Amino acid sequence: MAYQEVNIVDLQPGSYVVQVLQQTGEVVVKHAGWVRTAQAVALLKQKGVKVLLIDPARQLPETPSAETITTKAPLPAASISEETPPPKIAFSDEWPKAERALVQSHKVQRQVLDAVRFGGSIDLTLVDEVSAGLADSISRNQDVLLCLNRIAEQSDNLLQHSISCAVYMAAFARYIGLPSHKVQALITAALLHDIGKAISPNYLNAEDYVAIPTSLNALQKTENLSGKISLWISQHCAHLDGSGSPKITASQIDKGSRLLAIVNSYEKLTSPQTSKLGTLAATRMLLERAPHKLDAELLQLFIKCIGIYPPGSVVKLSSGKLALVLENNAKKPLLPKVKVFYHSAHQHHIPAKVVDLSRQQEEQIDGCIDLKKFGLDVRNYI
Repeated sequence: MAYQEVNIVDLQPGSYVVQVLQQTGEVVVKHAGWVRTAQAVALLKQKGVKVLLIDPARQLPETPSAETITTKAPLPAASISEETPPPKIAFSDEWPKAERALVQSHKVQRQVLDAVRFGGSIDLTLVDEVSAGLADSISRNQDVLLCLNRIAEQSDNLLQHSISCAVYMAAFARYIGLPSHKVQALITAALLHDIGKAISPNYLNAEDYVAIPTSLNALQKTENLSGKISLWISQHCAHLDGSGSPKITASQIDKGSRLLAIVNSYEKLTSPQTSKLGTLAATRMLLERAPHKLDAELLQLFIKCIGIYPPGSVVKLSSGKLALVLENNAKKPLLPKVKVFYHSAHQHHIPAKVVDLSRQQEEQIDGCIDLKKFGLDVRNYI
């Protein structure tokens, strides 16, 4: 059964809410789930929610007796919250949660690409759940998910590119203060922006814009996909100077499309799977594309968000020591927090130690390195 758009005045207890479509406040449904009581409906109305997307197929029956309620496991409820950022949790505490979110993202994205490859439709509910999971992990501690994603090894480059773009987008959209419902929609756009490439291997080596019509055609089979998501995907290869594709003016390029263009370009230049370019060189290359191709102001914010050396990068310090970048420093992007573990000149391990480069004078980053050249696996040094 197709999703149904309902006005808040028509929302019934027991409805399964997928997404908030219109609102006057900043309250959002962070996770799809049931709104089980009249009080929950009233709270949504009070907080400014106007129109929602529900799944009629998952409507609950009328409220059962108290005895039935106590003998059955509780159903998950829609998670409703104000736009107040949660406190940043410790790297080690977020690690298993981020890992689960990333594993689920890979699983669902593989299903999405397979569905498109064989002419099927996309289960948008699963994609929305993945988007929410990535957004939640980023909100707790963005460095963990960024680190995990960068060290991930995936033979399917199209799948990895989509996931990486989604992770970068989650961090970027939250960093610039967008409301959660828009953050989640932008993550979904990042996950789906290249799905047309799954249809033909010829697209994999072609320019990105070539596959956009095929991607949009595949998305037409997806019920209840926001028009904004299709718009962002359709414009992510457009340039502010009117070049690119489609050939439109800067005033016609939506902000979401500009975000997606930056994220897509950065991931292609820095992917460990497909690019040999270091993150510093890639950042310089992107800066050269602004403001004629990329939005200069947004690009500067993206660099502050991700860092010159993003979490998960392996860098060589001025002393010859190798270190894993753990946390970005938004105020000093060249001086992140790192963990040293190996000496490249002496070619032996050293006691692991976390160093905040912004709080010392002795060490500076010389550049990124490929740890495989030393016969080492970065995953052993987390």
